[in-house]
Amino acid sequence: MEKTAIPVRQAVKKTEKIDILIFAFILMISTFMLYFSGPHRNDITAVDTNHRSETIRFGWWGNDERHIYTLKGVDLFEKENPGVSVECQYSVWSGYEHRYRIYMRSGTEPDVMLINYNWLKEYSADGTGYYDLLALGDIVDTSGFSKEDLTSGTVNGHLNALSTAYNAAVFFYNKNILDRYGLSVPETWDDLAEAADVLQKDSIVPLYLNEKTLLFLINAYYEQTEHKTVFDDDGNYTGGREAARKFLSFYRELSDRHIIRPIGESNADDFTNGKAAGAVFWASDADRYGDSMEKQGYDMVEGQPISISASDYTGWYVKPATMYAIRNDTEHPEEAGKLLNFLINDPDMARLQGLEKGVPVSRKARSALPDRELRDGFSAEAGNAILQNRDKYQTMNPSLENETVLSAFREEAVRYFYGKDDLGTAAAKLASQWSNLEQ
Repeated sequence: MEKTAIPVRQAVKKTEKIDILIFAFILMISTFMLYFSGPHRNDITAVDTNHRSETIRFGWWGNDERHIYTLKGVDLFEKENPGVSVECQYSVWSGYEHRYRIYMRSGTEPDVMLINYNWLKEYSADGTGYYDLLALGDIVDTSGFSKEDLTSGTVNGHLNALSTAYNAAVFFYNKNILDRYGLSVPETWDDLAEAADVLQKDSIVPLYLNEKTLLFLINAYYEQTEHKTVFDDDGNYTGGREAARKFLSFYRELSDRHIIRPIGESNADDFTNGKAAGAVFWASDADRYGDSMEKQGYDMVEGQPISISASDYTGWYVKPATMYAIRNDTEHPEEAGKLLNFLINDPDMARLQGLEKGVPVSRKARSALPDRELRDGFSAEAGNAILQNRDKYQTMNPSLENETVLSAFREEAVRYFYGKDDLGTAAAKLASQWSNLEQ
């Protein structure tokens, strides 16, 4: 049987249809692969694919607000520096901290990075763990920083990092409670004791503290009364059993006199719910506490660090809230320096950031912000107070935030308070653990 021939025009049309289907399929697969393998600026990693001449990596941690304004800042930087592409790597604190430790141990850290103050001690004990910014003096402008500002980021003569803002433990009080009981804002240890005597009949304590700020409070009392520190400049514990005994004894006194609630019996809501007349927390948390207080109908007012005599800052510390550093072996020091300088000093970046990291240390960044923004709000109030009294504060010894220091104190304080260990035994255990810190 003779086959019917297909007209040439019809055969061409069928071939064209097949080609179109093949092309559409290839296009769909390519789009799919590009989407899932290509860069996306999200909460973990963002990569620029503009194939510029130089690519540097930039890492930070934070919440969505920080991610959004930082990414906008990076876009501005790339527009102002068309020869530089920035690959962004970011996440929440816990994810970033874990990843950062891997970076530093494997030598794969970003070219420019947001770091914690105590990481200078951990990763750059001799000053060579990060790039010396002094070598980039013609790129990184430090003229807006005081000598004290630069000292906080200097290790062994190397300027390892620049501070974004300062943080310190600050005192705030519920003005309504103080007024109701005829109390003034406490300034001294005696003031706290007198307030406790008045407030305890209604089960109110003068101060709420978490475990870290509690340790800061006890350490301040120790330094004010003993005129020495328990950790040396290298972070080593030098107090022996006697200092540990005094730390534990004063904790017991604070609890027994109802100045604080014992560890395990206090609640993070005590201050905002009116069960504590005051609280000690980081300056960067002031707005969060203030907003909660206002929702409860309370007025919050700032006080001074507690001391033996009013306006004495002995034993109270300030630290950089966060810092920017450059990896020590970056292949692009000039480009990395430009980005760090932009993040620290650029007026547009300062306006994008506002006070999210605190009141900027850089005078150039501060001058770009409206007076109202620098003045209004509890965090602004606390940040400005820190800057105004910067010379009165000591720079924090990172060992005061060492997790072993905190956990050991928590454990032995609880055991001593509830009678599981006597004072001598608890002090010996505490001194032993503090003497064997991992630096």
